[in-house]
Amino acid sequence: MENVVIDPACFIGLVTSAVEAYNRETNGFLIGAERSRKVLRTPREVAVLKAAYPIQTADRKVNWVANGNTRAFERARRSVANAYGGLDLLGGYHSHTGADAHAGLSPLDLEYILDEFHVMNRGREEPEYDRWLELVLAIRRREYTTRHEIRWTLRHFPRKLGTHVVLEPNIGFDITMGGYWVYCQRNGRPGAFELAGRQEARLHAPWFVPR
Repeated sequence: MENVVIDPACFIGLVTSAVEAYNRETNGFLIGAERSRKVLRTPREVAVLKAAYPIQTADRKVNWVANGNTRAFERARRSVANAYGGLDLLGGYHSHTGADAHAGLSPLDLEYILDEFHVMNRGREEPEYDRWLELVLAIRRREYTTRHEIRWTLRHFPRKLGTHVVLEPNIGFDITMGGYWVYCQRNGRPGAFELAGRQEARLHAPWFVPR
């Protein structure tokens, strides 16, 4: 499923989670469902992201983020997976910070996602969960020599989304969001899995109307 629509509440949750934790990385879960939505004036089957749940007990550093308290993380996973009928745990998100931040998956990111596949498919011979959506938010802090208007703006790229958040007249944040579907398969042994490829998603925020 190539197209991903980020609803307003989820978008705000993603951005505020990344800004709040800066200059540390943030992470969390994505909750949503597959729906028929009009994208670029054409009805399509898309993944709709309804909510972003930040992991409050995460161990955050400048260049990486880990789950922290294992029991708390498992409680959070079970909570979001069973929170509301009709919505599913579709994947997760995390931020990359600093001047060299990029909205792409690193080797450590892929290792983390593979661990998630093993947890979600524990006790199964074949993977029941074989697809994971990971959003990566590259965030950079900006300082201005001239006063800026306090506001949010959003920009659509061919596949990514960009947002510019001015929180104070002389301080703002630039965020680029990239989304990636990651797949897994059985690696030949029952109960053991391996990554089976990835595809960059096309992110949409059709509700946003520039001022």
